[in-house]
Amino acid sequence: MSFSNWSNDSQAHTRICVLESQNEVKGARVASLETENLVLKNEIERLQNLIKSITESDISINEDVLNRFK
Repeated sequence: MSFSNWSNDSQAHTRICVLESQNEVKGARVASLETENLVLKNEIERLQNLIKSITESDISINEDVLNRFK
């Protein structure tokens, strides 16, 4: 009977260790994805500002061309 309880306790402890390890891996992956998400958000903002700048530049060039013919 004593051996049986030790075996069950050992198996339970092993399962707990495996679950804790999986939880740590998941936490590290989540942290990595959150960091990547921040990098991508910054890149999106940079590209949006670039597009805005190019678009505004094109509009001012078109207005200059039109004003020359007035």
